[in-house]
Amino acid sequence: MIELSVHLITFNNAKHIEATLQSILSQKVNFDFEIVVGDDCSTDNTLEIINRYKEKQPALFNVKKNTSQLGILKNFKATLDRCQGTYIFDIAGDDLFKGEDTLQKMVDTLKTDESLGFVDSGYDLYLETKNKSVNFDNAHLINISKEAYKTNILLGKVAPVGVCYNRSFLYKYVDFEKYMHMNVTIEDYPILVDLVMHTNFETINESLHIYRVHDASCSHQKRFDRQLFLLNQMHLLFTYFSKKYHISETIRETFEINHNKQLLYYAGYFEKKDIGKIAFKKIASKNLKDYIHYYASQIPFFRKLISIF
Repeated sequence: MIELSVHLITFNNAKHIEATLQSILSQKVNFDFEIVVGDDCSTDNTLEIINRYKEKQPALFNVKKNTSQLGILKNFKATLDRCQGTYIFDIAGDDLFKGEDTLQKMVDTLKTDESLGFVDSGYDLYLETKNKSVNFDNAHLINISKEAYKTNILLGKVAPVGVCYNRSFLYKYVDFEKYMHMNVTIEDYPILVDLVMHTNFETINESLHIYRVHDASCSHQKRFDRQLFLLNQMHLLFTYFSKKYHISETIRETFEINHNKQLLYYAGYFEKKDIGKIAFKKIASKNLKDYIHYYASQIPFFRKLISIF
């Protein structure tokens, strides 16, 4: 019986996919697992690299290229539907496992309590363009109280790099159809919110993964339209969750403040005057950085003073 499915959705990951696959194949476990790949019409040789590995271990790999590009959320769900494991570890095509026992530790933790919807763990942040690593970058989130961690999920502050899910709870509690109907493309935020509001969770106080940040990654592209799109998607989802889960006024206010500060941040970096004015006006309590980002959005000289990537 397959106990774990490594859920791998890819799009133009040729530069990194081989290292990702090698880190998966290096895992030492006492259970059967599979690697389920959903390629979203890559235009580089991502799929060619994956298929070379599949030829060597055909029983381990379940690979499919979508007939048309689905986007992240729909590709996530289509790939999930092909997974057979009791547990699902979702890994991006550019991330890595740090050691050989990562999957074993996550499955062992999930097995301790049938009510666990997911288990989260630590990661090192690797800034590829700077060739710089930050050890255990999310340690502050892994070590806070469960209530504070839950609040951070609602605020969109948790990056699910090292998360392993209970597959049955993904189907029971995550309303994939609703999010697709909303034309949402983000998958990690709504999944975590639905699970944290319905299930128990656990964290492993150890850095088990490497989270790569580079210009080609979906959430770090240096394009204003892309960053604005992601911010608006998060705002749409948070508004929906506010009503669905009766989120407190304090959390709602915090989300709005963070949203406008982030918008001002990008307005400063990309010199968007009108958006900078609107975001700056909405921030009631301003700090020095807010003023710098505002002036950066209005005056080119100030643009040189900030760096957001």
